[in-house]
Amino acid sequence: MTRRLRIDLAALSANYRLFQSACAGGISGAAVKADAYGLGLEPVSRTLWREGCRDFFVASCGEGLQLRALLPQARIYVFEGAWDETAAILADAGLMPVLNHAGQLETWKRLGGGGAVAVHLDTGMNRLGFPWDMDVEVFDEIAVELLMTHLACADEPDHPMNAIQRQRFADAGARFRTRFPGLRFSVGNSAGVLSDAEGDRGLGRPGIGLYGGNPFARSASPVRPVVTMEGQVLQLRGVLPGESIGYGASHIASREMAVAVVGLGYADGLPRLLSDLGEAFCGGRRCPIVGRVSMDLTTVDVSGVSVVPGDWVEFLGEHISLGEVAAWAQTIPYEILTGLGSRHLRIYEETAATG
Repeated sequence: MTRRLRIDLAALSANYRLFQSACAGGISGAAVKADAYGLGLEPVSRTLWREGCRDFFVASCGEGLQLRALLPQARIYVFEGAWDETAAILADAGLMPVLNHAGQLETWKRLGGGGAVAVHLDTGMNRLGFPWDMDVEVFDEIAVELLMTHLACADEPDHPMNAIQRQRFADAGARFRTRFPGLRFSVGNSAGVLSDAEGDRGLGRPGIGLYGGNPFARSASPVRPVVTMEGQVLQLRGVLPGESIGYGASHIASREMAVAVVGLGYADGLPRLLSDLGEAFCGGRRCPIVGRVSMDLTTVDVSGVSVVPGDWVEFLGEHISLGEVAAWAQTIPYEILTGLGSRHLRIYEETAATG
């Protein structure tokens, strides 16, 4: 195996505790959709459960069923809501749909068997959700357990949209509370929780921050890195001035170089946009990627570095941050994590994971 992911469950646990403490009067759940953001639903969800997490958010009915098999006692919310094809399945499995519009509400009334639900209010994002100023009476025939909204600009805490959305949600919450006295509320994703703690009966739902991604757009990351992606040196080459490296002869050596050919490429989640741009870490130093990132291989300039075949090269981790990789690739950390390939040997480091 020439490529591996090392996933630090101790760091995951520490990040969860950070969000739990930030929730103040509320509690923290966890978003574990998309295979726990690419890190593996089973080890991640079991670790979070050991840390005391009882509320989990997934994207689809299928993801909810996978999680229910792992955590029979968890409260599981399904963002896509209820459909004719899934409502009875959700009800039978004790999964709570997040209802997003009137059609889903009617579907749940017909097929949901009276089970509890969450209601999503659109407070200004214009994505999923009921209008925030809607009449509460339409929910009289069902058990609303959670009222939630989603902040459009939480990664920029000073953005005026945050205050607008929070005020709209507070106004709606006051109306809903009169009909559902035990109702819980959820506003904050990772950035939302850390910038404005959930109040009484608040339920945080961090995602990217749990997995080591900086929740904020313009400030230092408060979370610990969780994922290390490494490839193994397969061969060392000496390259003379004027010679090219890799597909398309995109890199022409300007000097004599030592180049490590590493067994990891874009099929493993290393973005091709890092060609002749990104960096890797090996031999105690950051080294430039030279030539094009290919499907299975990446070439790294290791001139002056002590490297031998079999050594491991870090492309993401403690020394090469998730944010840096995302910036080089002109994307966001979410896409980097969820795009990690399936070929990696995955090593879950559980030492002191709950300590």
